[in-house]
Amino acid sequence: MPRRLLAAIAFSTVLAFLLSLIPTVGSLSQKEDVPAFQAAKPIVLGEHNLVDLFTFMQTHYNIKRVKWENRTLFVDIVVRPTEEADLSVLYRDFYTVAYDAFRYTQNVHSLFFRVVEEAKETRGNSTLLVAIEAKRPSDLKQWPAPEQVDNYSRYIEKTFPVRIEPYFRERVSP
Repeated sequence: MPRRLLAAIAFSTVLAFLLSLIPTVGSLSQKEDVPAFQAAKPIVLGEHNLVDLFTFMQTHYNIKRVKWENRTLFVDIVVRPTEEADLSVLYRDFYTVAYDAFRYTQNVHSLFFRVVEEAKETRGNSTLLVAIEAKRPSDLKQWPAPEQVDNYSRYIEKTFPVRIEPYFRERVSP
């Protein structure tokens, strides 16, 4: 019994040593290094992979609807009537969606972002509160990363066309 155990340990050790040589032999034949982490290519957005884009994004408010049409992305965020809407948080959600949509894709040329208030009744129409439009920049490096923006309100209102409904201005939190 001890001889078989010793033989099994010796055989396992030799086998492990031989297997450890295989990757070295393979890498000696290659002249160039292969990076472990390569930059991902931007995706070509379409109806079939629209959900894939939004798996990267995190928004404070719930996304109600996403639509892809003619190289334009439409995103609707919903706010409940009982919920206090914070404009700076809405601006942060917009900027995060716009930045990621342009960074992860190559064919999104425009983004229309709308904030709507959910209807109090189940069949009532939603009320538009805020609408913002963004066009793809020639160089995304012109835009700071979302975590580098100090004041979203000032940056968004200075950089993008923003439409805020008067009704919303009355009830928005400071």
